[in-house]
Amino acid sequence: MNLVGRSAEMRRISALVERARSGAGGGALFVHGAPGTGKSALLRQEVPGFLVLEAAGVDAESDLPFAALQQVLMPVAELLDELPEAQGALLRRVLETGVGEARFPLCVAVLNLLVLAGRRQPVLVRVDDVEVIDAASRDVLAFAARRVASENVVVLAAGTDQALPGVERLPLAGLDVEAGLELIASAELSHEVAIELVQLCAGAPLALREVAGSLSAEQARGRSPLPVEFPRGSRIRRAYESRLRALPPPTRDLLLVISADPDGLDLDTVTELASRPPTPGPAAVDGRAAEAAGCSGADALEAAEVAGLVQVVDGRMRFVTPLVGGGVYRAVTPEVRRTVHRRIADVLDTSVPEQRLRHLWHLAAVEPSESLACELAATAEEVRDRGDHAAASLASERAAELSTNSAELLLAAARDAWLAGRPHRAGVLLTRLRPTAATVTTGGRRDLLRGQIELRAGSPAAAHETLLAASDRLVPRDRTAAIVALLHAGDASFLTGNLRRYVEISLRVLALREGGEPPDRELMFEYAAGMMALFRGRHGEAVRHLRNVVELVPRTDDPTALNWGTLAALMLGEESLAFGLSERSGAVARARGELALVPRTLELATFAQLWLGRYNGALASAQEGLRLAQEAGLDNSVAFHRSMLALFSMFQGDDEAGLRYANAAAATATERGLAMPHSLASWALAHRDLSAGRSADAAGRLRAVATAGGGPGYVTGRVLTAPHFVEAAMRCGDRTGAVEATALFGRWATTTGSAAARALLARCQALTATDPDDAEDAYREAMRLHLLADSEFERARTELLYGRELRRRRGPSAARTHLRSAHDTFDRLGATAWAEQSRAELRATGESVRPIATRLESALTAQQLTIARIVADGATNREVASQLYLSPRTVDHHMRNIFVKLGVRSRVELVKLLQE
Repeated sequence: MNLVGRSAEMRRISALVERARSGAGGGALFVHGAPGTGKSALLRQEVPGFLVLEAAGVDAESDLPFAALQQVLMPVAELLDELPEAQGALLRRVLETGVGEARFPLCVAVLNLLVLAGRRQPVLVRVDDVEVIDAASRDVLAFAARRVASENVVVLAAGTDQALPGVERLPLAGLDVEAGLELIASAELSHEVAIELVQLCAGAPLALREVAGSLSAEQARGRSPLPVEFPRGSRIRRAYESRLRALPPPTRDLLLVISADPDGLDLDTVTELASRPPTPGPAAVDGRAAEAAGCSGADALEAAEVAGLVQVVDGRMRFVTPLVGGGVYRAVTPEVRRTVHRRIADVLDTSVPEQRLRHLWHLAAVEPSESLACELAATAEEVRDRGDHAAASLASERAAELSTNSAELLLAAARDAWLAGRPHRAGVLLTRLRPTAATVTTGGRRDLLRGQIELRAGSPAAAHETLLAASDRLVPRDRTAAIVALLHAGDASFLTGNLRRYVEISLRVLALREGGEPPDRELMFEYAAGMMALFRGRHGEAVRHLRNVVELVPRTDDPTALNWGTLAALMLGEESLAFGLSERSGAVARARGELALVPRTLELATFAQLWLGRYNGALASAQEGLRLAQEAGLDNSVAFHRSMLALFSMFQGDDEAGLRYANAAAATATERGLAMPHSLASWALAHRDLSAGRSADAAGRLRAVATAGGGPGYVTGRVLTAPHFVEAAMRCGDRTGAVEATALFGRWATTTGSAAARALLARCQALTATDPDDAEDAYREAMRLHLLADSEFERARTELLYGRELRRRRGPSAARTHLRSAHDTFDRLGATAWAEQSRAELRATGESVRPIATRLESALTAQQLTIARIVADGATNREVASQLYLSPRTVDHHMRNIFVKLGVRSRVELVKLLQE
């Protein structure tokens, strides 16, 4: 059985099982995690050929000494007679009476019994819900688990705490967004709802399945808020309720207080509340009872953390999933809730804007009024300016519930939710917004926000229509917002590759120009004029307008305007400037808390670094962009980042990852009509074909990109892929197509200041030249420009082509220097397929090269091999992440795969293997 999102954990368990199956020894793992994370499912995977001994914790038997041990050992009770007489008698007495004082001899007897069974047949001991089994059994089983590494016995245990000290631990976190979406794919939820649900359930598989199955049709479509607590009667709810019941009353009281705040309370506030008298109600005890129970405020908080119910995130105490807090909050009467809100409001420092906002929010639950709504709205504005859009959204929503001006406040709440990276919440708030005929401007801004969300998270075609409607409503009252709506509509046309519609929208933007415009509007007009000219083929005119954009962009600090400036710089071939602007845009967006805009800035940063040849940096930007886009439910940005990761994976020779990313990006691109991710995914696959020598396949893929559409997205894709198409086309005899592609690329490259672009153009001209002397001059010019551009990978590609040409025309000795340089660069960068090509060319010159396909290199991907070598030098995972511009989590993932592929269990074994 394949468990979604648990492949790494299953491989780790499989390695342990296979070790015992082969007779090489056993081991133990303690799988631990929150309720519903799939610990039991992981333990219960089928293991053919093993004698399975198992037990599961039962509340009713948790006080019966050795009850779980008896459950485990009964199937092998007939082997007791084969133990030494004293051990057999001791163990028989314990299993029959539950009484055993001599603990160490008992532990040894149990270990010997398992070893004896393992000599006949590999043994798997499975113990679930370890924290519930009786303490005596737990101690004995832990003793045995720590000593079976050299025997054919595997012990797998699962629980939710530190129940088995000294046993190797396997943490089981919630599923990531991608795996969570796969798990609930059959539930027919809108994408934004599914993303929100994964986050709401903290990725716990059981919670995801049960909550998804309980949603109404309106909730599934994103038109109603999602539940605030687990479904009644669900297994996940019962699991958490069991934990809550086991807590002392002061801890339950503190959890009730924490549950009343939707975004978590800071630690100082929690500490202050814990020291005050508890809330009246079923969860509370008076101060004397708390003291008698020996539970101080700090003790109460620690008990909640140890129980796995709350955790500190960004300095705030939050429930591990909001649905647990929702259940706690809903379990008490409205009167008790009002008391809790009053309690929180009284301890907050109203001189601090963030705390004043929370003070007002909690006060509104006690004594709602129109004046309080006004105070909330004003404080929300102050907090919004500080970048806390999540808090501002909650405050504006509460103010809307109290105010007659609900439309403006709901719109503000929705916009803040969107900027905070919560498109589902923003959509639900917008469905509550019903502007009257007198609020046309509000309606226009509502449509603008809907269009922006749809542009990044939904259908670009639908976004186009919504944004045009928004512009029509905004023109008479807010010309700047109307222009922004039109430019975003142009972005939608760019995404779908519709050139005609892009030009029409640009003309509509320019028709709003009145002269004497302020810098922000002038930048937008120049951007529209420059991009329109570029896609009409008027390159000189385009350069003039786009240079005006670049000159105006330093006068703005708006992330969207900075993104337009970044695009202008990219189109001008000024990659360093483009990268600097994308970095600035990302920094401003993060500082403002506008998280929904960050994935777009990372798209542009990835492009800029691609052209600069900074592949490690581009890879890091794409990885971060993918993570942030997935967390925010920005599907179109997810597709872009996946297509870029496909390209970088293919560059590094990791075909498995490249294919996975390319197929996923292509699927979304096809569904949404996204031109750029489609082009990039095709480019990645063509690169794989080209590096493997399949020139006809590569040319076919890139020819399909060229004929897929005439719009700006496809035109950009054709320009980007032209150098690869030229090489593939020439290799398979299509000189006409190669010459046409060189001309297309040249029309753009010659108008830019990009040394990287002009180097690639020179390479294309060398490949298509009919005169050998012209070809050699072009190759030399390409090499000179590559050095200026500092693009190692493309320089090595040019050296390989140049060396191949020299070997054919002037003999082996003339080619070796270039081929050797290309080989060394590819080998250092981990581009194994290209290194193999250059090695083959060197062999043809009579020079031998160290074989690439060693045992390790054939087992690992290029990136995994690089990581393994750095680790072997003594680096920690965090140090590896820093060197390779990866996240520590990504390095952890690669290290687990390295261990499984090489059959090693520790860093010591890995170092030894590499030394051998």
